[in-house]
Amino acid sequence: MTECSDRDRQTSSDGLLLIVRLCLAAVFLFSGITKAMDWQGALAEFGSIGLPAPALAVTATAAVQVLAGLAVAIGWRARLAALTLAGFTVVATLIGHPFWAFEGIEFMRQLTTALEHLAIVGGFILLAVVGPGRFSIAPEEPEA
Repeated sequence: MTECSDRDRQTSSDGLLLIVRLCLAAVFLFSGITKAMDWQGALAEFGSIGLPAPALAVTATAAVQVLAGLAVAIGWRARLAALTLAGFTVVATLIGHPFWAFEGIEFMRQLTTALEHLAIVGGFILLAVVGPGRFSIAPEEPEA
Protein backbone atom coordinates (compact mmCIF):
# COMPACT_ATOMS: atom_id res chain seq x y z
CA MET A 1 0.00 0.00 0.00
CA THR A 2 1.42 3.37 -1.02
CA GLU A 3 0.71 6.61 0.71
CA CYS A 4 -0.04 9.80 -1.13
CA SER A 5 2.30 12.59 -0.29
CA ASP A 6 1.02 16.07 0.48
CA ARG A 7 2.49 17.18 -2.84
CA ASP A 8 0.58 14.44 -4.72
CA ARG A 9 -2.66 15.46 -3.01
CA GLN A 10 -2.02 19.14 -3.83
CA THR A 11 -1.29 18.33 -7.48
CA SER A 12 -4.49 16.28 -7.64
CA SER A 13 -6.48 19.12 -6.05
CA ASP A 14 -4.97 21.64 -8.46
CA GLY A 15 -5.92 19.41 -11.38
CA LEU A 16 -9.47 19.12 -10.11
CA LEU A 17 -9.67 22.90 -9.65
CA LEU A 18 -8.66 23.30 -13.29
CA ILE A 19 -11.47 20.95 -14.32
CA VAL A 20 -13.92 22.84 -12.07
CA ARG A 21 -12.91 26.17 -13.62
CA LEU A 22 -13.31 24.84 -17.15
CA CYS A 23 -16.70 23.29 -16.38
CA LEU A 24 -18.03 26.46 -14.76
CA ALA A 25 -16.68 28.71 -17.51
CA ALA A 26 -17.90 26.61 -20.45
CA VAL A 27 -21.57 27.62 -20.36
CA PHE A 28 -20.76 31.32 -20.01
CA LEU A 29 -18.19 31.30 -22.81
CA PHE A 30 -20.60 29.44 -25.09
CA SER A 31 -23.52 31.71 -24.24
CA GLY A 32 -21.55 34.94 -24.60
CA ILE A 33 -19.98 33.93 -27.91
CA THR A 34 -23.37 32.74 -29.20
CA LYS A 35 -24.94 36.10 -28.34
CA ALA A 36 -22.14 37.94 -30.13
CA MET A 37 -22.43 35.72 -33.20
CA ASP A 38 -26.25 35.79 -33.33
CA TRP A 39 -26.80 39.41 -32.39
CA GLN A 40 -30.30 39.62 -33.86
CA GLY A 41 -31.40 36.46 -32.08
CA ALA A 42 -30.03 37.77 -28.79
CA LEU A 43 -31.82 41.10 -29.29
CA ALA A 44 -35.07 39.27 -29.96
CA GLU A 45 -34.60 37.08 -26.87
CA PHE A 46 -33.88 40.05 -24.60
CA GLY A 47 -36.71 42.07 -26.13
CA SER A 48 -39.16 39.20 -25.57
CA ILE A 49 -38.58 39.28 -21.81
CA GLY A 50 -39.15 43.03 -21.74
CA LEU A 51 -35.65 44.25 -20.95
CA PRO A 52 -35.21 47.96 -21.61
CA ALA A 53 -32.40 48.89 -23.98
CA PRO A 54 -31.94 45.34 -25.27
CA ALA A 55 -28.84 46.25 -27.34
CA LEU A 56 -27.08 47.55 -24.24
CA ALA A 57 -28.24 44.52 -22.22
CA VAL A 58 -26.98 42.07 -24.87
CA THR A 59 -23.65 43.89 -25.12
CA ALA A 60 -23.15 43.92 -21.35
CA THR A 61 -24.27 40.32 -20.98
CA ALA A 62 -22.01 38.99 -23.73
CA ALA A 63 -19.06 40.98 -22.40
CA VAL A 64 -19.50 39.73 -18.83
CA GLN A 65 -20.02 36.15 -19.95
CA VAL A 66 -16.99 36.05 -22.24
CA LEU A 67 -14.53 38.13 -20.21
CA ALA A 68 -15.35 36.70 -16.76
CA GLY A 69 -15.77 33.22 -18.26
CA LEU A 70 -12.33 33.43 -19.83
CA ALA A 71 -10.83 34.75 -16.58
CA VAL A 72 -12.28 31.80 -14.66
CA ALA A 73 -11.12 29.31 -17.31
CA ILE A 74 -7.51 30.50 -17.31
CA GLY A 75 -7.40 31.34 -13.62
CA TRP A 76 -6.66 35.06 -13.97
CA ARG A 77 -8.30 37.04 -11.14
CA ALA A 78 -10.44 33.93 -10.78
CA ARG A 79 -11.89 34.84 -7.38
CA LEU A 80 -13.23 38.16 -8.65
CA ALA A 81 -14.41 36.62 -11.91
CA ALA A 82 -16.18 33.82 -10.02
CA LEU A 83 -17.99 36.30 -7.77
CA THR A 84 -18.88 38.41 -10.81
CA LEU A 85 -20.42 35.41 -12.57
CA ALA A 86 -22.19 34.32 -9.37
CA GLY A 87 -23.83 37.74 -9.06
CA PHE A 88 -24.58 37.85 -12.78
CA THR A 89 -26.22 34.42 -12.57
CA VAL A 90 -28.45 35.44 -9.67
CA VAL A 91 -29.64 38.56 -11.51
CA ALA A 92 -30.08 36.76 -14.84
CA THR A 93 -32.03 33.96 -13.16
CA LEU A 94 -34.39 36.38 -11.42
CA ILE A 95 -34.98 38.22 -14.71
CA GLY A 96 -35.09 35.26 -17.08
CA HIS A 97 -36.67 32.52 -14.98
CA PRO A 98 -39.34 34.06 -12.72
CA PHE A 99 -40.75 30.70 -11.64
CA TRP A 100 -43.13 32.41 -9.19
CA ALA A 101 -45.05 33.88 -12.15
CA PHE A 102 -45.98 30.47 -13.60
CA GLU A 103 -48.22 27.56 -12.78
CA GLY A 104 -48.23 23.86 -13.49
CA ILE A 105 -45.56 22.31 -15.66
CA GLU A 106 -44.07 25.68 -16.67
CA PHE A 107 -43.63 26.53 -12.99
CA MET A 108 -41.67 23.29 -12.56
CA ARG A 109 -39.52 23.99 -15.64
CA GLN A 110 -38.67 27.50 -14.52
CA LEU A 111 -38.04 26.39 -10.91
CA THR A 112 -35.78 23.56 -12.05
CA THR A 113 -33.76 25.97 -14.18
CA ALA A 114 -33.52 28.44 -11.29
CA LEU A 115 -32.30 25.68 -8.96
CA GLU A 116 -29.72 24.55 -11.54
CA HIS A 117 -28.48 28.13 -11.67
CA LEU A 118 -28.32 28.16 -7.89
CA ALA A 119 -25.97 25.16 -8.07
CA ILE A 120 -23.75 27.08 -10.50
CA VAL A 121 -23.72 30.03 -8.08
CA GLY A 122 -22.60 27.65 -5.33
CA GLY A 123 -19.76 26.41 -7.53
CA PHE A 124 -18.60 29.96 -8.17
CA ILE A 125 -18.73 30.84 -4.48
CA LEU A 126 -16.68 27.75 -3.65
CA LEU A 127 -14.14 28.68 -6.35
CA ALA A 128 -13.93 32.20 -4.90
CA VAL A 129 -13.22 30.72 -1.45
CA VAL A 130 -10.58 28.16 -2.44
CA GLY A 131 -8.99 30.04 -5.34
CA PRO A 132 -7.99 28.89 -8.81
CA GLY A 133 -5.30 26.38 -7.86
CA ARG A 134 -1.76 26.12 -9.14
CA PHE A 135 -2.67 25.41 -12.78
CA SER A 136 -3.70 28.95 -13.59
CA ILE A 137 -2.32 32.18 -14.98
CA ALA A 138 -2.22 33.75 -11.50
CA PRO A 139 -2.25 30.97 -8.92
CA GLU A 140 -1.37 33.23 -6.00
CA GLU A 141 -3.98 35.93 -5.65
CA PRO A 142 -3.82 38.48 -2.85
CA GLU A 143 -6.41 38.03 -0.14
CA ALA A 144 -9.27 40.52 -0.30
